[in-house]
Amino acid sequence: MNILTLIFSPAWGGLEMFVGVLAKRFQDKGNNIIGVFSPNPSLEESFRTNQIRYEVIKPTFPYIDFITAWRIKKILSKTEIDIIQVYQSKDLSTAIILKKLFRTPKLIFTQHMDSRYDKKDLFHKWIYKNIDKVICITNDMKKNHIEHTPIKEDKIEVVHNGIDLNRFKRNPDFDKESFLKEKNIPKDRIIIGTIARLDRLKNQKLLINVAEKLIPDYKDKIHFIFVGDETDSVSGKNYKNELTSFIKEKKLEDYFSIFGFSKDIEKFYSILDIFVLTTTKESFGLVLLEAMAMGLPVIASNYGGPPEIIEHKVNGFLFDPDNKDELVSQLSKLHSDEKLRKSMSEKSVGIVKNKFDLDKKVDEYLRIFQSTL
Repeated sequence: MNILTLIFSPAWGGLEMFVGVLAKRFQDKGNNIIGVFSPNPSLEESFRTNQIRYEVIKPTFPYIDFITAWRIKKILSKTEIDIIQVYQSKDLSTAIILKKLFRTPKLIFTQHMDSRYDKKDLFHKWIYKNIDKVICITNDMKKNHIEHTPIKEDKIEVVHNGIDLNRFKRNPDFDKESFLKEKNIPKDRIIIGTIARLDRLKNQKLLINVAEKLIPDYKDKIHFIFVGDETDSVSGKNYKNELTSFIKEKKLEDYFSIFGFSKDIEKFYSILDIFVLTTTKESFGLVLLEAMAMGLPVIASNYGGPPEIIEHKVNGFLFDPDNKDELVSQLSKLHSDEKLRKSMSEKSVGIVKNKFDLDKKVDEYLRIFQSTL
């Protein structure tokens, strides 16, 4: 199949990373992939490194962009396209114009960001009339899609995100002590951390509030880390300074370490004992799969995607985002019970292997593409 991957996002988060991962897997299975996206150095590097053709085009308008659609058609005039895969709802109207210009492709919307806004007006009726298939990454998202858009249920499929089990796995030769020393992290402590972009939507401040309640009981037996870069958005700008100031205000500097985005993220997972995703509403939570594959007990909000990933009290806990004390209690329980941490760690690895193997998810996508054609 000839698959056009379309995403006009300047960001670099879980969604954009997954676009590159999926494109590579599609190509590895014999498909011809062409990426079309707005200027995005990280996404460009991902496609270039994997030798996948791509075109960088800055959109002229955010919606119904005839000019950009025509530019894409002109660049790809000699290329046959079977599938146009779109990852963001805001790109759909331009993709529909592109579909009509090419005449033959099927348009598939892979929904990664949940939305609960009603979209049953005339504009969205036109949008959904021209979509051939919607792929949601959670059952909860499918339910919301049916409720808030004019899409017919038989046009929606659910494919959970998957994880590369060859990349994310424990390395028995990893020198944890040396890495802790290199990063100036105290040793002989239970390390609790979250890996996500530094953004108010990710709610890292919650873990600082929770730490304030835990530290008096555990003192030099506990440490917290954040790993991620600040986003260039309204919700991200200056958030790192805000977190740093909040930690100082609470006088917790000796208990927190903050690191930027790392290409060797597996090393950070390897020093953690407990992984916490503090987002109040997480559409999916790919980092939960990464943490589980690395053999960690995981904790996340009981809202959105995490309940379809975490088996509560089996490989981790789900907490009410409005109940800070519940998260304090769960972390305290895991910190104090080494046997429970080990049991949940083993369960995490098993769940990922059985339910979230990326190779199996790629096959599901391609089956849907083929059946849509």
